[in-house]
Amino acid sequence: MAADASEESKPPTPGPPTKEEVLADPRYHELLAGYQPLHNSIFLESYARLLADLHRNGEVYESNLEYLLHQHDKVAYKALWIVQHQKLFDLECQWRAELVEVPGARITADFEDWHQYIEECPVVPPIAPDELELLIAYLGRLDSSRDIETGNPAHTYWLQRRYPHMRPNPDDPDDDHDEPLTDFTEFWDLHRGTGYLRELPDRRGEREFRYEKAVQKEHRRLHPHMPAPEDPRPYVPTYGPEYDDIVRDWLRRFEPAARLRQFETKRQLEAFDASEDRLDLPLALERLQNAGNSVSIPIEAHADWRQAVIAAGHRHYFNQLIAALPHVYEDYSQRVALGIALAAPDDGAHRYNERGDCFARHEALIREGRRLLGEPDDLNF
Repeated sequence: MAADASEESKPPTPGPPTKEEVLADPRYHELLAGYQPLHNSIFLESYARLLADLHRNGEVYESNLEYLLHQHDKVAYKALWIVQHQKLFDLECQWRAELVEVPGARITADFEDWHQYIEECPVVPPIAPDELELLIAYLGRLDSSRDIETGNPAHTYWLQRRYPHMRPNPDDPDDDHDEPLTDFTEFWDLHRGTGYLRELPDRRGEREFRYEKAVQKEHRRLHPHMPAPEDPRPYVPTYGPEYDDIVRDWLRRFEPAARLRQFETKRQLEAFDASEDRLDLPLALERLQNAGNSVSIPIEAHADWRQAVIAAGHRHYFNQLIAALPHVYEDYSQRVALGIALAAPDDGAHRYNERGDCFARHEALIREGRRLLGEPDDLNF
């Protein structure tokens, strides 16, 4: 309530002077005395309109310019944390193989929590200049801004290590499973010689998995699954050519003839927008427009002008991102040196867990599994 009262007690912001007030103000006439009088009234009316415009939109202009000047800083700061995620992944590989002790690491879920709050992670050193250079080299080889993966590089890897059937089959062109390693991890391993870490045994994870399976087995015993009678009927298609065939049949049966014609028209229109141009082209044009007139951006020849514009938009995006990284890194380093808390990579917008949530869930599961197997009710395994 006090804050509301304080807001109410503030005097209202004075509005701009009216055109009549500007025209009658002797201060302006004194300053215009050195000019021929023919255009004085036109200038004063223009000045009055400008004051009114700045009163309405001045803060918006400042905000828009701030965005244009620093629009890549936020993305660059988020990209900077790829390095810390990767270093934590490297450390986790060694810890799982029981080659190193990691302070505070009790179970594998601790690493998940550290990835969630990577800016607070206490077990990886700050980003070094040579690591920044490697990140810049990596970004310089990308072709699309969609290729940047800024999250936890370990999640899919450990999932596929645990469940071999989830691994992608390189001989099957229709296998759409995620790759076990991110593109940046492969680039990092190539230049840092850390590829051997991905081949280390997962001793800690295997023991945890044993306890988890014990819990699942007990759950199945207490809650046996009653299989439903087998249904020989197929599932109705929900997309694709078979779906369209059913829709056409139903439209012929139950709807006016115009509906089938309109459906075919809809499908023809969708074919025009089926390519990625529909999303990528407007984004590329916006990026190039925001570059301003002072920046020269070459557009290479291409049989499809849209692809040429999209490629130019991606190149400009990465050039600006790379240009922003040094001063973003300098600010990061100063904060580390002064002991100032670091901001979350993306303002924490994509966090789904509170600190320690992953550990708490998995701790309960592992301890239950140890009890079921007749082992001590603790995490000393």
